[in-house]
Amino acid sequence: MHTQTTKLTAVSLALLLLVSSTIAIGVVGGASLQEAGNAGNAAATVSFSDQTTAGTTVTVDSVTVSEGGFVAIHDSSLLEGNVVGSVVGVSGYLEPGEHENVEVTLFDVPGAEFDRSELSDDETLIAMPHRDTNANKTYDFVATDGTADGPYVSDGAAVTDAANITVEQAEVVEGESYTVSNLSAPLSVEQGDTATVTATVTNPNTVADTQEVVFRFDGTAAVREQVELEAGNSTTVSYSLNTSSVDTGSYFHGVYTRTDGAPAQIQVVDELQSFDVSDLSAPGTATVGDEFTVTATVTNPNAFASEQSVEFRFQGALVEARDVTLTAGESSTVEFQVDATGVSPGTYIHSVFTRDFGQSALITIETPGEGPPTEEPTEEPTETEEPTEEPTETEEPTETEEPTETEEPTEIEEPTETEEPTETEEPTETEEPTETEEPTESPEPTETEGPTESEA
Repeated sequence: MHTQTTKLTAVSLALLLLVSSTIAIGVVGGASLQEAGNAGNAAATVSFSDQTTAGTTVTVDSVTVSEGGFVAIHDSSLLEGNVVGSVVGVSGYLEPGEHENVEVTLFDVPGAEFDRSELSDDETLIAMPHRDTNANKTYDFVATDGTADGPYVSDGAAVTDAANITVEQAEVVEGESYTVSNLSAPLSVEQGDTATVTATVTNPNTVADTQEVVFRFDGTAAVREQVELEAGNSTTVSYSLNTSSVDTGSYFHGVYTRTDGAPAQIQVVDELQSFDVSDLSAPGTATVGDEFTVTATVTNPNAFASEQSVEFRFQGALVEARDVTLTAGESSTVEFQVDATGVSPGTYIHSVFTRDFGQSALITIETPGEGPPTEEPTEEPTETEEPTEEPTETEEPTETEEPTETEEPTEIEEPTETEEPTETEEPTETEEPTETEEPTESPEPTETEGPTESEA
């Protein structure tokens, strides 16, 4: 047994020697510690110093295990013969050889259950090296009721060392209570559905703190949690309320801290009807880059207040979803501002939807400068008016084409075709007026018809 005269009182030392001798020849779970421990020349040493801790871990100064294994921490009930139940901590697997400053987490032992997670008072703990008898690198001493992974022994007694552990009490600073804000929850929910409740919790203190936050439903604490926050920080807490076993009716609920809280009311109903949609209104056309307004009327057909989502979709894609709260039978106009920037010219379907209902319409997005009252079309008529202002210019085309068409020389020549060749030359004189091409002289060709008649 390792020397420990500076760590235990004379009475404790005597008890440890007595118990060590007793358990070396006693039966634990059907096997003696000596049988479960050393077989052959396996050897171990351990050094465990007095120390002050926060109560969740201890540090073993050094441990040597010739065949590998673990170092277990026992509480003082070991001195009363509680060999297995006294284990309150164990290290991870240690390879053969010497190990220094081995940190052991307390109250986390495979196969053991504890009603506490840390030391609350000063007490004596005992470090004991254990073998890995089944070579699986897992501490199975407690799980097998002492039949596996027994302690290293020396001279018929378990190798141990004890230390007085002083628990450092954390300074408790009673700061201000966390605050609760921005509670969000549905006003109504169908029986059997799950409602989500969220809230913002804030630490108003100038130091970090951990405080309890409670979600209550119908007065009962449904969820309790410890929330750690740095100074001045906030976090969002979220709770799911399953109404499968909740009767229909109205209930109070809320999120609470030490001195603050945010309550609300929720209606559990047999059936939750969707809001109706009517009177969709929007322009028929808009220009790329412009904004246009879409409005619609939504109505709550339920006999109780309800909050439901109303969506605006453009060509099927969700643009905006908005939660709308309405009392029983109430109607309200929802308005969406739609930005047509980046939308390609064309005709699109846009819609306002609730859960079960909706209305849709068409809108044509035009390119800037196209469509009625634009500048380009007004300039073109101005160009066409310029020729009308200069009659001289309009007469010139008349000389080339229009007079020819108006004079209908073809019609005039038809009678000359019936005339004899010698007399067809006379109508050539009618071409002289053609040279002048004055509209007033056009009757002269009619005078040539006179000779035609005399010839007849």
